[in-house]
Amino acid sequence: MQKIVKTPNLIITPSDENDLWEKDWNVTLRKGEKNQIGTVSFAGEKEYGTIPIQLHIQPEYQNKGYGTDVLRAMVDWAFSFGNIYEVTAETTHTNDRCVHALNKARFVLREGDRFREFYSIKKQKTSWTGLYLFIGITIGMILTLVFDDPKVGMGIGILVSLFIGGSLDIGEKKNREKVTGKK
Repeated sequence: MQKIVKTPNLIITPSDENDLWEKDWNVTLRKGEKNQIGTVSFAGEKEYGTIPIQLHIQPEYQNKGYGTDVLRAMVDWAFSFGNIYEVTAETTHTNDRCVHALNKARFVLREGDRFREFYSIKKQKTSWTGLYLFIGITIGMILTLVFDDPKVGMGIGILVSLFIGGSLDIGEKKNREKVTGKK
């Protein structure tokens, strides 16, 4: 498990390596003075494959794209775990900087009222079938040369690839439903 997250401009390290999900992560610049410019955490209520993210960037470092970089990097890090399918964030509708960073990081407004807005980003569903179909066609072309029959070679290659890719997609879908409780 990777415990240091890097972007071209930032290094994000946990303040407590034994508690990656509740304690703050420190956000520092990679170049120049290498100052700590903020913190990010996943502290808060976690449920069924969904975790919250909270970000604070010091005012003198805001409006430089660092918030967006942190959000993207930490969402990618969280999604590398097999049981995380959605990252949520909460802000006020008047916090233009936060709203802008969330939008640039591909978060979507899910709901809101006069005071609070709730954003989230969902993990892309897998699509192994397409990849394996491409591999199957390649294998099929090789088998065509071996069997000297294009129908047999391509047929075997495509059938095997559809079976493997489809099985992986179904397995991922079942795992997502088991973790999130949603179909």
